[in-house]
Formats: sequence, structure tokens, C-alpha cells
Amino acid sequence: MQYIKDDTMGGFNAYVETLRKDGTDIAFSLVTFNSNRTQRRYVAEPINKIDLLTEANYEPNAMTPLIDASVKVINATDEAVKLRTDDPTVLVVIQTDGDENCSVEHTVADLALLVKEKTAAGWQFVFLGAGLDAFATARDAGLHIDPRNTVAYDTDSSKEMFQATAKNHSAFLQSNNVESLHYSVKQRADVGDTHTSKHLDPSIQARPKSTAKKSAPRKRRQTASSVDKISLTSKNGHEGVSPQHS
Repeated sequence: MQYIKDDTMGGFNAYVETLRKDGTDIAFSLVTFNSNRTQRRYVAEPINKIDLLTEANYEPNAMTPLIDASVKVINATDEAVKLRTDDPTVLVVIQTDGDENCSVEHTVADLALLVKEKTAAGWQFVFLGAGLDAFATARDAGLHIDPRNTVAYDTDSSKEMFQATAKNHSAFLQSNNVESLHYSVKQRADVGDTHTSKHLDPSIQARPKSTAKKSAPRKRRQTASSVDKISLTSKNGHEGVSPQHS
């Protein structure tokens, strides 16, 4: 992420500022990861208390343990959500500029099972890929996410991508309509996404909206995680968790 540090900072800051302006109650957690460590930056903080990224507080480096980081964050979030007495909407947003290349604790199968389980429980996942085929990168790591919720963007379009993403997420958190998370043709064109169209089912837009209720989460043995526990203790009904490769 070092080579797009400035673009990433500007984009992330635009994302936070857009969510702030929206006024929706959001408990926001930010976790950055690389092969050296997984760092909790914010844990269930109101969006208006999130500091913007600067040269002083953001220094990307090292390799990309995408699988290990994703499993740890999902498990930590799951444990925290179980402690709540309400039923929060959980939105997990993952951003990276590189393919999985150094995970040692967990496998593709581990992550695939976990994402399948949490998707069935009503969690939503979004994957942002800088300068790469986002859907293919996510899929190869075990992140089987709706391709409409992934975007592959040019590195010089980071700010535009994050602004579009914030707009989608604000709409979703207000309406709980999952279609709000889907990137439009225009949004993809604006950020230089030339990859994702080949992964989209051309008939999917014609399918009727699902009226199925959320499925109850299946119980399974939790994978041990060395990441500090993320405590989503806010009373807000919407939770945003953003793992970001640093």
C-alpha cells in the first residue's frame, strides 16, 4: 500500500467525511493489517469521532496476510456482536492493493466457510481492490462475496472510489436494502473498473428481490485469533468494520 499511500489516505478520509455528513448513527471500527501486525485503530467509535489518516498516523508496509487478517477480524467481530443485546446490522469492508501472499494460520477453506456462515446470518461484505481484479483476488483468498459488492479501481481514483462507496453504504444503513451496496455501471466507469463486469451475471438484475428473512447463524467452533478483541458495545444499530491492508 506504500506506493498509493497518499491516494489511500485521501480516499479513506473522503469516505469518513461522507459518512459524517450523512448523519446516520454508525459505530465504526478500523483494523489495519500487514505481515508484521494487526492493529486496532478504532473500536465501535461514533463516526464523528474517527480521525482522518495523516502522514503521522498511517505508514503502510510489509506483506499481505489477507486470509489471516480477514479470519481474525470476522471472528473478533462475531464474538463482540454476541455480547450485544440488540440486533446490529454488520457491514465488513475490506481494502487491499495486493493478493494474499503470506498467511500462515488459516486457509482459503477456513475463510470461505466463515464468510458463508456470516453471509447466511445477514452480514454484508464489500471488497475494494486497488489496481487489481478485486473479485478474483477476494475469491482466490476464500472471500466469496457478491461481485456487485466488489470494485476494482485505478489507484489514482481512490478518492472517487471511496466517495462512491460511502454513498452506497449510507444508503444501505438507512434502508437496510442490500441492493444499495451494489456499484453502478457509472460508479465503476468513474473509477476505472475494467475487471468486474466479466464476473457479473447479466441476468441477475432481472431477478426478483428476495423476501427471505435473515437466517440464524449456525454454531461452529471459533478459530483462535491473536488479534485484540473488537468490542462493538455501542447502542447504535449499524456497525461498520473496515480491515485495511497497510
